[in-house]
Amino acid sequence: MSPGQRAEALVVAVDHAEARAAGTGRGIAEVAADLDSVARRLGGETPTGGGWSGHAGARARSRVGEAAAQAGTLANNCLYVADVLRVEGSRLARALMSWADDEEADPGSGDVTAVQDADRVLTVRLREAADCLAGLTDAATRACIDLSGSTGDDPRAVAALWHSLGPADRERLARDHPELGSVAGLSSATRDALNRARLRRMLEAVEARPAGADGAGPGPGLVALAEHLAADPARHLLALHADGRAVVASADPDGADRVVTLVPGTGSSLESIARTGERAEAMCEAVDAATESCAAVSWQGYDAPADVAAAGFSAAAARAHAGDLRDFAAGLDAVETMDGRDAPHAAVGYSYGSAVLGAAAADPQGMAADRMIHVGSPGASVDSVEQQWVDERGAARRAGPDEVVGVVDRWDPVPWWSVTGALGGRPGTEEFGGHGVEVTRPDSGAGSVRGAHSSYFDPGTVSLEEIGRLIADTD
Repeated sequence: MSPGQRAEALVVAVDHAEARAAGTGRGIAEVAADLDSVARRLGGETPTGGGWSGHAGARARSRVGEAAAQAGTLANNCLYVADVLRVEGSRLARALMSWADDEEADPGSGDVTAVQDADRVLTVRLREAADCLAGLTDAATRACIDLSGSTGDDPRAVAALWHSLGPADRERLARDHPELGSVAGLSSATRDALNRARLRRMLEAVEARPAGADGAGPGPGLVALAEHLAADPARHLLALHADGRAVVASADPDGADRVVTLVPGTGSSLESIARTGERAEAMCEAVDAATESCAAVSWQGYDAPADVAAAGFSAAAARAHAGDLRDFAAGLDAVETMDGRDAPHAAVGYSYGSAVLGAAAADPQGMAADRMIHVGSPGASVDSVEQQWVDERGAARRAGPDEVVGVVDRWDPVPWWSVTGALGGRPGTEEFGGHGVEVTRPDSGAGSVRGAHSSYFDPGTVSLEEIGRLIADTD
């Protein structure tokens, strides 16, 4: 086997080990959450009440609680190892491949120092995990870091700081901040593990409601979210908020070759997260690249208007959480690029989601997306592509005309609402600028008005094919 072949084999081995460590960490985190639930049930802290009193009950609770803590520590270490392998392991593999290429062209010219330095850093980081597992470091003895104060809530600064932390510091932060899983800048596998544990607690709180209590609130949405996650273990829960907002990815976006984020429109909520997920995943499937892995993100990170009447006259709901969408994209980009590979990211705003996407890109900090696609847009919260900004690895610049795209079916009545100006202009029009793509079916007519707006993501349609092409062409 040549040096180049050995280097390529290492790349494959590192990727495999990273995926296994992440999957194992997520699985053990589920076990830790199960044990934690059992401990609380023994203590009567769950909706069923009861518990186990006396000395035997206390001993049982203590032992189960200790097992839960140990499982949590092990899960945290697995996720830490996955993070280190994804970043430092990739750096070592790249250094080896560069050395092998140089050696093949001119024996003796390879940069051995770069390989040794990368190997040394990886060894040191992995030793931190070994020390933590051996009990040489204890999360309880670590001073808790002020993640927000240390980074100014900048997702890229969060990503850099989080990656620099050892497993004990990460475990302490997770213990003290249950909402940590929704912080932009943490690795996706870590966020998923933290958020699933939090979702379990939130569901138990819903179960604790007295019989006959009002069913309104986030309860039904949380149940729908749990069912959606259970339907496919590959899905990652990337954000979870107590007010009924969440973000779900079809797979780990940190290691994907391509990422597509869908911002749904009017009437969307956690209760319809499965429908949003189907549409997001349909876009990934429409990308004509069989060798690529594509992660589809369902971004239900805002309170969508309940109906057309509520949506048509104000962009307030779009602007309320536009900053959250911008932070999410920046955090995703910061984590994903740490391994030296820049996976293209397409952000798709559907219907009222177009207003959210446009509002996010209106901030001069920019939206970390290689292409912003507005589908069936009633308006993008702004009047011109000149008001759209791109965040390119932390440097903001104005969006180019091909980076903002409007996709429309001529029989869709929703985009015509943009003529009122209530929600801003529509991307792809002459007045707004950007690139316009018409996806009207050749055999359609006036009778298509009723279903045109809801069929953009249907399999086999011209619209889905064109959206897939736009995503595939994203640099």
